[in-house]
Amino acid sequence: MSFSWDKNSIQRQWRPIDFDYPGTLSQIELEYCRFYGIDFEKEFSHLAHGFGYREIAGFRLATHYYRPRLGLSRGTLLLQHGYFDHAGLFNHMIRFCLEQDYSVLIYDLPGHGLSTGEPAGIDDFQQYVDVLDHFVTECRPHFDEPWHLLGQSTGGAIAMAYLMAHRFDTVNSPFKHIFLLAPLVRPIGWKKLLWLYTVSKHWIKSVEREFVLCSHDEDFIEFLRYKDPLQYRRVPLSWVASLIRWAMAFDKADRSSLSPVVIQGGEDTTIDWQYNLSVIDKNFYQPKVHFLPQARHHLVNESIAFRQQLFHILAGYLGK
Repeated sequence: MSFSWDKNSIQRQWRPIDFDYPGTLSQIELEYCRFYGIDFEKEFSHLAHGFGYREIAGFRLATHYYRPRLGLSRGTLLLQHGYFDHAGLFNHMIRFCLEQDYSVLIYDLPGHGLSTGEPAGIDDFQQYVDVLDHFVTECRPHFDEPWHLLGQSTGGAIAMAYLMAHRFDTVNSPFKHIFLLAPLVRPIGWKKLLWLYTVSKHWIKSVEREFVLCSHDEDFIEFLRYKDPLQYRRVPLSWVASLIRWAMAFDKADRSSLSPVVIQGGEDTTIDWQYNLSVIDKNFYQPKVHFLPQARHHLVNESIAFRQQLFHILAGYLGK
């Protein structure tokens, strides 16, 4: 499949993002947005869409924001995507947020999507936390309150790591609601992962990615495997090591007084959700768990019926 845009062509011409003046997207940037269906300007009148990069901790991070003009925003959702994902795959979630009259801020994690960094790798999960901390600290003055944080899978892990690192409570948390969608602590096959990492870490740098059925949406699965030019095919052991260190530390973390909203699918074969829910229950104060028995892992890209259930849950909190 050929494309009229590619990662290098965008990186050669992109500009630092301006949170006060969105500017005009170039032709290549427009084509990239159309390809992923994140060009909402015609769908929502008076919408400001800013795109560019933010330079943080040695990374250039592809960043989007969507803001209703004329003071119509009811608040802001900061979205954290999952492992191997990027902003382009959050078109359904961005549209939902805009339908609820919320501003949206989303960026590609280091090593993901259009951002720089080792492809799908990271030296330490703390780097993810530092990046999130920067966006929260630097961007809050530019976007309407209240703020909400939503993380899918690895994005949920980053959200929890950030909250734990700062020891926020209900008084000083920057977020009114924290939504964790199929949050990652341990992936499926944790013990096997530990064994394989131990025996292979000294002689290989990456392993081949295994695509699993993470959604009932067959078109999404096909797109992910064969049609998305921003997908990587290997898992760096740097990322595996970082995950192991973070998961072990999280298991021993002091309890937070925050009560995140957790939404989990019962047919999730990507993460060890039974263990993950138990440790999240231990580490947070009465998390509000919503269980979708037949949903798979990639909740933001599940089939329409499951997405509707997800959005109904989220709307119940965002409307309060």
